[in-house]
Amino acid sequence: MTDYALGDRGTVEVITNDFYDNEILQVFEELQVDRERMWTGEARLVPEPDNPYEPNSIAVYIDDLKVGRLSPENSREYWKPITRVVASGYVPIAYFQLSAVLRTEDGRNNIESQGLLNLSPSGSLFPLNQAPTQAALMPQGPSLKVLDEKDYAEYLHSILPPSGEGRVILTLEANQLKQANGTLVDSVEVFHDRKRVGRLSTQMSEQLAPVIRYAFERNKLTSAWGTIRGNSLELSLTVQAVRPSDLDQEWFEELPNNVPELVETADSYDVPDAYQPTDGETNRQNTAPKKKRGLVGSLASAPASTPEETSATTGSVARGRSLAPDRRLPILLAIVGALILIGGIFAVMWKPLLGVVGLVLGASLLFLALAMDRTATSRHAVE
Repeated sequence: MTDYALGDRGTVEVITNDFYDNEILQVFEELQVDRERMWTGEARLVPEPDNPYEPNSIAVYIDDLKVGRLSPENSREYWKPITRVVASGYVPIAYFQLSAVLRTEDGRNNIESQGLLNLSPSGSLFPLNQAPTQAALMPQGPSLKVLDEKDYAEYLHSILPPSGEGRVILTLEANQLKQANGTLVDSVEVFHDRKRVGRLSTQMSEQLAPVIRYAFERNKLTSAWGTIRGNSLELSLTVQAVRPSDLDQEWFEELPNNVPELVETADSYDVPDAYQPTDGETNRQNTAPKKKRGLVGSLASAPASTPEETSATTGSVARGRSLAPDRRLPILLAIVGALILIGGIFAVMWKPLLGVVGLVLGASLLFLALAMDRTATSRHAVE
């Protein structure tokens, strides 16, 4: 099916942080503790009329992975335009930014994530008009102010929607104007449905004129997305088009006109059932709140010991203590003390002073060893 790029002049938060951990982990393939990662690209918006938990929910997919959904409030706001695109046979897509980081809390691992869609308000997702049949539509980009739009205020007020804002398809034509000194400068004029509504600045005209002439030489007009805003007193018109230096070679080769026609507006649209539960949604009824859940498979951990294993281990340690209390140090001190004491006895006959020191030191070590042995034996009896 053909993709339908929705208007992107806004930001809508996507719920990602509850039942989509496994799918988000697959998007990033690997997450490390406290190191945030970012994914950006196109995401599919899939209406789910058969969602058993949130009927008429709108899911967000990256390829075949469901990574989030719109809030109930946003799903209600966008339900009609999104289902209109699906009923027309197209896939609604929008630019999506997904961030994720692995956190460890109380020995358990959790993914914290956030998703943001670049999505215009529901009333501005579609252009108010269609691009000319023989037009090459430039990709959306930064806003460029249309000059002299006040000279065409009457016509622009006639196409301004009641909401005060709308998306339009504008056509760009390149001409050359002669200045007072006789030099020629490029001037890009802006048209809406073949009616002139303003012009671009001289600087932008110089950049865009070669692109417009390139398309014209191949029997194509050049179109671009635009936005009209205002009220009964004032209005503004902007063009959203990428800089010519950012156009890729594929655009020049294809000169695409990728604004498909939609079915007529209606109160509601029939769309097929599309609910595909994620692993988290499958176990939704038995799933604890996010902060109390551990992330399965995100980070390896040692298996927990069973009560039987813990009891057996404790018993082994106790038996080891009963069989072999730690008396090695008292015995070693006793041996050293005895040797010094014997040496002191022999030394008294040749060097009385040295002998006396040996007798005192040896006896002290023997008494210390005896005291340590009694302490160790008493402690072991208590245990």
